[in-house]
Amino acid sequence: MHKLTLAAGLPREHFSGIVDGKSGDRGARLTDMLPVVQAHYGVFEAAYTVADISGVAQGTWTKTEREDLLHCYETTAKALQQLKTLILDSQPEGIREVCPYCGIGGPRQFDHYLPKEKFPEYSVHSYNLVPCCGVCNGKKADIWLQPNNTRTFINFYLDSLPAVPMLDVTVQWSVKNGKLVPVSIFQLVCPAGFGAAEFQLVSNHFQKLGLLARYKDQAHTEFLAIRNAALSREAKTVVVLRRFLGEFVKNWEQTLGPLNWRISLYRALIAHTDFLQTCLKP
Repeated sequence: MHKLTLAAGLPREHFSGIVDGKSGDRGARLTDMLPVVQAHYGVFEAAYTVADISGVAQGTWTKTEREDLLHCYETTAKALQQLKTLILDSQPEGIREVCPYCGIGGPRQFDHYLPKEKFPEYSVHSYNLVPCCGVCNGKKADIWLQPNNTRTFINFYLDSLPAVPMLDVTVQWSVKNGKLVPVSIFQLVCPAGFGAAEFQLVSNHFQKLGLLARYKDQAHTEFLAIRNAALSREAKTVVVLRRFLGEFVKNWEQTLGPLNWRISLYRALIAHTDFLQTCLKP
C-alpha cells in the first residue's frame, strides 16, 4: 500500500482531448455535452477531499449520453492512452509496477474509484483513475459506499496512511523433506495514534479485497525469495546473516514503503533464528 500522485494537467483538458478524437454523431454529441460535463468536473474537484468525496451525487443522463460518456473510456483513443501513461509515469519509479490496492500484482488495469457505471461523467477524469491489478479491479467492481454512506476503499490519492506497519505476521513452522517450511498468518492492527475512522476505512478495504488471505497465499513465494537472498550471502553466523538481511529489508522498505506486506513478512522471517541457521554456509 502506498500513496499515489495525481497526474499533471487539468482534467477537463484531458477530457476535451479525448472528445476531440471522436468523430461522427458521437463526436458531435460529446462536443455538445462538453460544458455540462465540465461543470460536473468542477463539482467533483471541489468535493475531492476526504470529508466530501462520499457525498458526490450521481448525474442524470439519458441512455445515449451514458453510452457516449462510457465510450470515452472504452476506446483505444490516443488521448486516453496518453492519459493512462501520464498517470503511471507520475508515480515514483520504485512503486510504479505495484498495485496500490494490494501491493501484490502489477497495475495493468485502471479502477474507477467512483464506479463508472454509476458516474459515467467521470469515466476519464484523471482523479478517478487508479492504476491497479486485475484481481483488485475485479473484486472492487462497482462497490463504492457502505450502507452507512462511508467509503469502502482507500483512496490512495487522498487518504492519509500511517507511517508505520499495520500488519502483524505470525510465522508457524513445519518440517517437510528435511526443510523448514513456514505458514504465515497476517493480522491487521491499528498503529498507535491512527484514528478510529481512518482505521475502519482500512479494515473495510482489506476485507472487501480479501487481502489477509491473499497475503497468506503469496507468502511462500516471498519466503523463497528471502531464503535465496540469505543463501547467496554464504554467512557463517546468524549475527552476520541477520545483519545482512536487515539491510536487505531496509533497502526494500525504502522502495516499497513501510506498509507493504512483504516488508512485514520479511521482518517476521528474519526474527526466527532456526530459519536463519538453515541458511548458513556449512
